[in-house]
Amino acid sequence: MRIILTVVAIALGFLSTALRAQPVDQVYVSSGGHEYALTCNADGYVLTSLAPVSRVRGRGTDTEVTKRTEVLYLGQSCDSLLDEAGTGSWGWGNGGFGAEFDTGLRVMFPRQELVCAPERSYVGNCRW
Repeated sequence: MRIILTVVAIALGFLSTALRAQPVDQVYVSSGGHEYALTCNADGYVLTSLAPVSRVRGRGTDTEVTKRTEVLYLGQSCDSLLDEAGTGSWGWGNGGFGAEFDTGLRVMFPRQELVCAPERSYVGNCRW
């Protein structure tokens, strides 16, 4: 019984070391300092904020502040969508990537590039 417990303890030790050694998914940081996790699908890229993001919209007495987890969609046809800002377009260049919305909001990711594994056929469509 003692040998079995020793073997189990050693196996658990190796397992915990292996789990800690797994690479952490890349975190994308916007120029506003917000962190996002990336997922990819057939429609494009999806960046989801790791913490709630505060946004101010409206003018004068219509000004409203929202604070929520943000989901930024960057479509393979260079379209973008953000609930707080509506629709717009996005692109990438040597200096990073970002999205511009019809409301004037810009969400930029300087010195970063979008990477999906395996590489998708839409990579490179939206060069600025």
